[in-house]
Amino acid sequence: MKQYTSPVIINNNEILTLEKVLLESKLYNEKWIQNICFETPNLLPVEELEPTFGGMIPICKELSTPSGYVDLIYINEYGFITIGECKLWRNPEARRKVVGQVLDYAKDIARWDYTKFERECLKARKETNNNLFEIIQEFYPEIDESTFIDRVQNNLKKGRFLLTIIGDGIRGNMEELVNYIHRNGNLNFTLGLIELPVYKNPINNDLIITPRILAKTKEIERIIYRFSDKEIEENKSIEHEKVESKSISEKVFFERLQKSIGEEKSNIFKDFVESLSSELNIIPKLGRGKRLSLNLKSSNDTYNFASIQEDGEVWFYGIVNKTEEIGDKQIGIDYLKAIARTVDGDFTDQYKQWSWCVKKNGKYINISDYLAIQKEWKEIISKTLDRINELEENF
Repeated sequence: MKQYTSPVIINNNEILTLEKVLLESKLYNEKWIQNICFETPNLLPVEELEPTFGGMIPICKELSTPSGYVDLIYINEYGFITIGECKLWRNPEARRKVVGQVLDYAKDIARWDYTKFERECLKARKETNNNLFEIIQEFYPEIDESTFIDRVQNNLKKGRFLLTIIGDGIRGNMEELVNYIHRNGNLNFTLGLIELPVYKNPINNDLIITPRILAKTKEIERIIYRFSDKEIEENKSIEHEKVESKSISEKVFFERLQKSIGEEKSNIFKDFVESLSSELNIIPKLGRGKRLSLNLKSSNDTYNFASIQEDGEVWFYGIVNKTEEIGDKQIGIDYLKAIARTVDGDFTDQYKQWSWCVKKNGKYINISDYLAIQKEWKEIISKTLDRINELEENF
C-alpha cells in the first residue's frame, strides 16, 4: 500500500489540492521525463538509496551498449556511476521489460575499462569534450585526474553501480520483480525504484513533480548483490543478500575506515555496532555529505549518540538539542560529559549547541580510543536511553 496522497497548495489561507495527471494522459512522454532528470539530477533522491552516489553529474543520454541505449548516465566526483532508465507505466509490456533492460545495461558497462567507458560517453554527448575528466572538473575544480580515473576504473571492475528505474507511477507485482532480479542479477549493484508522479495545478495548468522512492510493505526497495571481482560470466552462480545487508555506501565507508584505523580495529568496530543494534536497538545509519560517516541513532531515528567519520574521528551532533525538545537538555549534556570522563577527554560547548561534543586537546578523538572503553560507552548509551524513554512517556 502506498503511503502518500495528493499534495496541496496553500495560498492566502485557501487550500487547493493538486490534480494527479493520469498515467493514460498524453501531457508528457518518456523523453520528457528523461530530459528533466538529465537537466535536474537533484530531482532524483539517490542519497536516500546510496549516499555514496550523491552529488552526481549528468554525463550523457542514450549511451550505446550491446544491449541497447541507456537513458541516463551520471557520475559523481568519487567515480560512482548511476544508470537511469525512464519508463511510463501505462504500458504493461514496458513494465515487464525494464528490469531486464537495466540489468543488461549494467552487465555490459561492467565489462568496459575506463577508456571504453569514456569513449562511449563522449560519443553519446555528441560534443567536443576532450575527456570525461574535464566534464567533472567543471563542477569539482580541485579534483585530481589520476585519482578520479582510478575510482571510475575500480567501480567498473567491481560493477558498483546504482541502477534506477524511474517512472511516473510504479505499479505491478513487486514480488515478481524481485524474483526476476534474483534470477538475472550478477553485479555488485543497488537497484532503486523511483517514482516521479506528475500533478497539475488546476489554476494555471503548471505540471508539478513530487519525486519519491517506492513505498512498500516488504523489504524490496533495495536489493544488494555481492560478487567476486573476477570476470563476470553469463551463467555464473550468485549469492544474494536482502536489504538488511550492507549497501554499497556502507561497504565504501568501512573500506575507507579500514584504511584509516586498520583492519583489526575496523572489524572490532563492526562488532561493536552489531552489539549496539542487537542489545539496545541502535540504528547504524549512514550520514550524507562530502565525506561518509556512520551515525549511531536511536531506534526512532531521533537521537544521535555519535557520528563516526570515515577517517575514524568521532563527532557528536544534536543530542543536546533533541533532549531539550522533550524538556531536559541536561540529559544530552550528561551523556557527553560521561563519555568525556570515560575516554579521558573534554566536554566542549564552545560552538553552537548542535555541535557540542567531546574532544581531547582541542581535537576530535579517534574511534580506536572509544573501542578501548566500548563496554562503558554502551552502558552510558543504555542509561541515557532509559532517561529519554522515561521523559518521553511523560512528555
